Amino acid sequence: MNRLQVDSYEEHLDIAFPAAAPAGLTEPEKAVLLQLYVRYEQAAGRPQPNLLGTELTEASLLKVLNAYDLIQERRRLSKLRTSLKLLAERCPYCGYGTIDELDHFLQKDIYKAFSVFPLNLVPCCGPCNRMKPKQPSALAEQHQVHVYLEDVSQYDMLRADVAIAPATGGLLIGFRLQQPAHMPAELFNRVVHHMTTFKLRERFVRQTNIFLAGLETAMDDAFEAGPLVLQQYLGRTAASIARRAGNNDWRSALMAGLSACPAFFGGAYKQALGSRPEAG
Repeated sequence: MNRLQVDSYEEHLDIAFPAAAPAGLTEPEKAVLLQLYVRYEQAAGRPQPNLLGTELTEASLLKVLNAYDLIQERRRLSKLRTSLKLLAERCPYCGYGTIDELDHFLQKDIYKAFSVFPLNLVPCCGPCNRMKPKQPSALAEQHQVHVYLEDVSQYDMLRADVAIAPATGGLLIGFRLQQPAHMPAELFNRVVHHMTTFKLRERFVRQTNIFLAGLETAMDDAFEAGPLVLQQYLGRTAASIARRAGNNDWRSALMAGLSACPAFFGGAYKQALGSRPEAG
């Protein structure tokens, strides 16, 4: 996900804490915040003691925390909120949710110094924001992957195992992650933890009916030419989605899984699309 292009973080601090405001931050305090911003980026936003802002007084940190209110609509920093929400068409945490909130990547109640730092503000959907833990894990392998500062798109990980339920004819779908040979173990484990934290296995399955309903006519047209034509259509659609949305888009994984299920493209898709998918 692309980060917000900012000419100067100092400009945001000057808007939040004008020099004329007696209850704002001093220039030396702003300088400390800017140093913390550099440290944050160097650490890729991973939680660590030197990001707690202990160089500032608790009173000053509370001023920064309270400044987040200025990001709300019609307040001094509302332009920042609008710009951040335009960075993504869908929630970067789940891949399909509507962007309607801003998440503090490092929780603002703990890491107050980054309450209005653009790199710490992630546009996301409400469900993902509510699932986010109240504090970061102490375990490195459970640190959240930073959507701006860590790019995992080069790794092809997400898979969907698809079968047809013998009793009902419905879809059985299991989403899982497969570690690429060249991917560091710690990074892979962090992605696995992300999938667990945001309950993506279950949530992806619930989205499949909505997504596949829009493809039913195209599947019928392909199947009229034979099962192999439908299989090819499913595979091409998976590749097309991957090109547009990345290797690990859940829809691409789903379509690849369907193209590997002979029962589905052999004709069982007709009944399967009329049933509620189940977690496999």
